[in-house]
Amino acid sequence: MTAPSSSFRRRLPGFVLWLIVVLLLAEGAVRAASVVLRRDHAFGPPRPGASVVYCVGDSFTYGQGVEPGEAWPRVLASLLRAEDEVSPPVVRILAEPGRSSSLAIRDVASALEEGDARLVLIMTGWNANDGDFASYAAERDRGVSWAARVNVWLAHSRLYRVAMQALTYRARTLAFDDIEVVPQTIAMQLYDFRAYQEIARQNLGRIARMCHAAGVPCAFLTYPHQELPPNPYTRTEYYHALFGRTPLSEVDYLVPDRRQGEIAINAVIRVVAATEGLLLVDTQPAFAAAEADALFLADWHHPTAAGHSLIARTVFSALGGEVRD
Repeated sequence: MTAPSSSFRRRLPGFVLWLIVVLLLAEGAVRAASVVLRRDHAFGPPRPGASVVYCVGDSFTYGQGVEPGEAWPRVLASLLRAEDEVSPPVVRILAEPGRSSSLAIRDVASALEEGDARLVLIMTGWNANDGDFASYAAERDRGVSWAARVNVWLAHSRLYRVAMQALTYRARTLAFDDIEVVPQTIAMQLYDFRAYQEIARQNLGRIARMCHAAGVPCAFLTYPHQELPPNPYTRTEYYHALFGRTPLSEVDYLVPDRRQGEIAINAVIRVVAATEGLLLVDTQPAFAAAEADALFLADWHHPTAAGHSLIARTVFSALGGEVRD
């Protein structure tokens, strides 16, 4: 019994080193893939001194689930070129699926530092991650378990996030009779509906003030959405149905004058835009007036190509002269 044990101890450091190398290579491969799939390049002729319309956001702006050319910023760029073939503004995407509003702040800062921003279009706030919730709790002297802290730390690894997305597929699935809804994000262990709204309000306010300080026009976009199938939790709050899974009432909402059918994040976006004096592009009315079945993917959340086209046309109509050189 002694010899095998001794042999195992001799081989253990080599195995650990091998495992570390494999994990590092896998992490590098996942990060390389994300770079290849990025869509944060400009859509328009590279004219010297051209002004840029920056589209900052998450999967809704990135175009998750549709072809790159079908994402609403690309469609908006086409509309601008059709209107002004000589000198249309360049359109650039700064977005990534799952990107929270706290990370969107960095994207806005990057856009403003370029010094060529004609306009910054913001569609962010729907996403929050466990890091956001942990920071929110720490600011209010609320305890966070060690397990949650370890999860937040590990979430810095793209490989870990991909693995967790695969491993928690069934746990994240919410069944409504014969309909299954699967979110395209990993579970939020620290999710809290009230904190979720507060985090969005704080970050959106900061983004607005950054644009004001830089003297760059900024517009907020609301998120289009559709009602969920009948369930005991909520018909409108997508992430709460999937991660909160408790019944909601009006007292749970941060904005007291929420409009009929208005989801929590859109109410927050509307209020911050009004408070900070920003233009609001409300995408939901156009979706409500159209055939919803053709505008959303099977996850009941992200827009189809037709939905992205509708967003682009809504933005184009609402902005008028704001988006033109």
